[in-house]
Amino acid sequence: MSGKKTTWVILAGLPGAGKSTLARALVAHAKKAGFSAAILDKDQVRAALFPGALTDYSREQDDLCMAAVYDAAAYLTRIGSAQIILLDGRTYRSQVQREAAIHAAEAAGARWRLVHVVCADEVAEARLAQQQSEHPARNRTPELYRAVKAQWEPIAEPHRVVEMTADKEEALLRMWQWLSALE
Repeated sequence: MSGKKTTWVILAGLPGAGKSTLARALVAHAKKAGFSAAILDKDQVRAALFPGALTDYSREQDDLCMAAVYDAAAYLTRIGSAQIILLDGRTYRSQVQREAAIHAAEAAGARWRLVHVVCADEVAEARLAQQQSEHPARNRTPELYRAVKAQWEPIAEPHRVVEMTADKEEALLRMWQWLSALE
């Protein structure tokens, strides 16, 4: 990642798969390695724009929040303040959602990398049951996991798969090696 071009890392995966965990670890690793990195999280944006009872988890509200995320990422890309921008909080379950992120990155003049974060079903469902009261998205439940999984469209775009069931440190190291090798 020696060039100055910003890389947007699109984190796709079912709820509870470990996207946010991976994003936080990658940012910490990037900072230790002297890179500037940021996480732009749709769930945090939604909590700020539509707090409490104003949150409806509708497709329209999600799309408004993602537009804000993409605008912020484009701004950070334009001013060159982040070499790595991790897009978190959306599952990117559909090709349309993935294409929107890719188009936004390309329009901003950034490179993009698509990462499919996966884990065992029972692990994700246990995480969701445990984290429900802590996460800003209050709709994250095992039922949501199963519903999104049923609607998941295969990823046709070039991507990496990262397994976040067991050895998260190994997954982080493989991801960092892949990202840091970009030219």
